[in-house]
Amino acid sequence: MSKGVWKIEDGEVRKAGLSHFVMMALFTGIGIVVGTFGSIAVPLGFVSAFWPGQAIQSVGSIWYGGWGGIAAFVFPIISNAISGSAALPVSLAYIPGNLAQGLIAGWAFRQFSADPRLVKASDWVNFTVWGVIVSNLIGAGWGSTVLTMFGLIAPDAHFTVFAGWFMGNAVASWILGVLMLKFVSPIVVKTKTFCKGYWA
Repeated sequence: MSKGVWKIEDGEVRKAGLSHFVMMALFTGIGIVVGTFGSIAVPLGFVSAFWPGQAIQSVGSIWYGGWGGIAAFVFPIISNAISGSAALPVSLAYIPGNLAQGLIAGWAFRQFSADPRLVKASDWVNFTVWGVIVSNLIGAGWGSTVLTMFGLIAPDAHFTVFAGWFMGNAVASWILGVLMLKFVSPIVVKTKTFCKGYWA
């Protein structure tokens, strides 16, 4: 299988640096804005019917590896505080789910040599399966479980909240994620901050 954009060329040296930290901060900022908007725009109790923040999580790790993964669990804490959608203890409990949502797509694209520019059908399948479906199944499953553990929803409402969470994240993240990958990836993959590995 060709490594495509992930291949380290002969003599190519890639090191993590300040520019990667800057991109992590930038994605955190973008995530805060997008996540807050989603939480406020179409709220359904503790979930949102349209939360595009998950696209920032998946695309962030596809482009910037572990740096995107860090942004993926940091920005929801801040956006939840701004929107008032979750108290700090709940937001902290969300971290494992948000971290998973932020790393799965990045891992899959590197593991299966998928092109972030969505050139082939297999690239689309990789993003849809790993960046949207699997990521959001885990995120929604973890998030709804956290709400149940904190007593914020009744146990018999667990599945309903899970389903609403999954759909609200999945639809929005697929739409925004595809737009970002298809139209911005051609620029990103040519930059030094694009991570062929997980940190550089």
